[in-house]
Amino acid sequence: MVEVLKYDLVIIGSGLAGLRAAFEAARVSQGKIRIAVLSKVHAMRSHSVSAEGGASAVLYPKETGDSLDLHAYDTVKGSDFLADQDAVELLVQEAPKEIIFMDHLGVPWSRDEKGRILQRPFGGMSIPRTTFAQDKSGFFLMSTLYDNVLRFDNVEMLHEHFVTSLLMDHGVFKGVTAIDLRTGEFKVILAKAGIIATGGNGRVYKFTTMAWSSTGDGYSLAYRAGIPLKDMEFPQFHPTA
Repeated sequence: MVEVLKYDLVIIGSGLAGLRAAFEAARVSQGKIRIAVLSKVHAMRSHSVSAEGGASAVLYPKETGDSLDLHAYDTVKGSDFLADQDAVELLVQEAPKEIIFMDHLGVPWSRDEKGRILQRPFGGMSIPRTTFAQDKSGFFLMSTLYDNVLRFDNVEMLHEHFVTSLLMDHGVFKGVTAIDLRTGEFKVILAKAGIIATGGNGRVYKFTTMAWSSTGDGYSLAYRAGIPLKDMEFPQFHPTA
């Protein structure tokens, strides 16, 4: 007999995007909706833990001469002017708020002698604006988010659950099917809303520095459900590759 689970929100993927979405949904709903985070690995093995470099944001415009416009220009220029500029504009506006928010959650950002969050030069940036936590930025962001998500009783972490399909009814999301990798059991997980946050697909290529788990399952789920995919010719490869 197939086990059927019911939630208000299902999030597929437990990296930074998935955990951040879970935290925000739990916070905004004040614990009133049931949330499930599904991950084919243990959440703290998500590939986001491997991100070492940091995150760029305009934190001290007066002191450094930086601006949102300059950050946006650097980003668009770095994309050879192919980036979605509406998305870039939103990114640079939200980035400073996110850095401060994560600081308040407990991320141990590296700091200067005055106690301010330290920023360093990084690829494509004309001004040092990349915040970092030693050389373990991804790990510290992940562990901080994971600990904070566990504060909410209405969030359930379904580790090692491999999602096999999206359940759609005339274009409307109804849930997912998944295999519990620990037991081999097949499950139907119904939900009123879903978020795909499954990360990259580097492992479809012969050589990549991505984790073995970065196989592009989310793209496949979306494609088979009729959800449009955008800019699939632009996977990210670490420069060392």
